[in-house]
Amino acid sequence: MDLDKIIKELNKKITSNGVSVDKLDSKDLTEAEKDFIEKFKPGQSIILYGTLAPGKPNHSKIEHIKGEWLKGIVKGKLVKEGWGAELGYYGFKHSNVDEQVNIEAYILFSNELVDHWSYLDEFEGDGYQRILAKFELENGEVGVGNIYAINGTN
Repeated sequence: MDLDKIIKELNKKITSNGVSVDKLDSKDLTEAEKDFIEKFKPGQSIILYGTLAPGKPNHSKIEHIKGEWLKGIVKGKLVKEGWGAELGYYGFKHSNVDEQVNIEAYILFSNELVDHWSYLDEFEGDGYQRILAKFELENGEVGVGNIYAINGTN
């Protein structure tokens, strides 16, 4: 299973349909994509690199969601775009391998996220889109979760 390829294809479907991975119609998914979603359960994790992360200015918007917080990294780049940039928190953007840097992040694993996606999407606003990204935890484990990225750049 080529994670990067499947993530890229799913993100194309997410952006072209204007929906999140949990709202994609299963009949529009390949068997590999269905297996990927079943294995990684991306709807149950969120990668936080900016204002919503623990200790950051907007963490209160998400701290009530019960789950497990772990430190890790996500590869991509941060650009001076989005409303968070005004606060010194640049927006995430997927990038080519030669442009990628390791971005420190927190990953929240929670079965409760399904009940909070609409609220979080509204909080982030039109400047950001929730897409999928690969992360690596401090223990080396690799997973896939949702991340808010600059809209229209992924």
